Amino acid sequence: MQEISKTLFEANKLFKTADHLAYVTYPLVRDNKIMITITNNLMGAMTKAIEALLDYDRYYKRIMYIPNDFQSKLEIFRKSCAPRYNISTSYLSLLKELKDIEEARKNAAMEFIRKDQYVITQDNFKLRTLTYPKIKEYVNQSRQFFNKINSILENVQTQWSKRRSKKS
Repeated sequence: MQEISKTLFEANKLFKTADHLAYVTYPLVRDNKIMITITNNLMGAMTKAIEALLDYDRYYKRIMYIPNDFQSKLEIFRKSCAPRYNISTSYLSLLKELKDIEEARKNAAMEFIRKDQYVITQDNFKLRTLTYPKIKEYVNQSRQFFNKINSILENVQTQWSKRRSKKS
C-alpha cells in the first residue's frame, strides 16, 4: 500500500507542477519552451497515476502481472481497469497524444518557435504544433482524469495512515 500511495503522490506532484506552469508561469513569462515541459510533466503524471491504479488492482489480485513497457501497461489499463472504474477512453487517447509528442521530439529533425507556437518537424516533413490553448486543454482533461483517479484511490491513503497509527 505504501508503494501505491508513493506513486500516487508523485503523480499528483507532477500534475500540480504542470498545472502551475500552464496557468501561472507561462502567462507570466510567455516562453514557448515551457509548453514542452508541461506536456512532459502531464505525460509523466498520467503514467504514474495509471501505474498506481494498476498496483492497486494487483494488490487486490484483480490483475496478476504488470509488465514494464508503457504500451502493455496501457493495454492492461484499457482492458481491465478502465471498465471496472468507469474511466473514459478519452483519457487514454490524451495520454497517447502526449506520448506521440514525446516521440516526435525524440525523432525530430528540427524544433523551432513561430509566433505563439512550438513547432516540431519530422523526417517526412510533417509538422506538429503546440499552442497555449491546446496545452490548457490537455491540462483540463488531465485534471478530470486526476479527480477520477484520486477519488478511486483516496482510501489507499486513509487505510495506510490508519495502519501506521495502529502500529505506533
